[in-house]
Amino acid sequence: MKSKNPMIEEYKHSGKNCLKFTFSGVLKERDAKSAIKIWKDIFHLKSNEKFILIWECLNMKGYDSQSRIIWQNALKEMKPQIHIIWLISTTKLIRVGAQIMSLFTSMNIKAVESEDQIVI
Repeated sequence: MKSKNPMIEEYKHSGKNCLKFTFSGVLKERDAKSAIKIWKDIFHLKSNEKFILIWECLNMKGYDSQSRIIWQNALKEMKPQIHIIWLISTTKLIRVGAQIMSLFTSMNIKAVESEDQIVI
């Protein structure tokens, strides 16, 4: 199954495992469920490894409340395999949403405005 929103790419940066999610438009519940399935499959196949997550949200307009809830639950479930999360966004709504998600999941989410600001 391939997710279209967000698009998901796995790669290594500076020898570290990265999983990049590129969001566009509004994240709907069905899109979130599809992406989480792919995300879980990748984590399951590499269960002994930790990942840096990159959420590229420059073209994201928002998300529905149910997608936020299931995304937050997935974060809690997969937390042991997540090293850090980098959020790329210039939109205040998206950045505030990530801060709230960080509080509820106790995940380290760092917000930047462009990918070249990420330090891995």
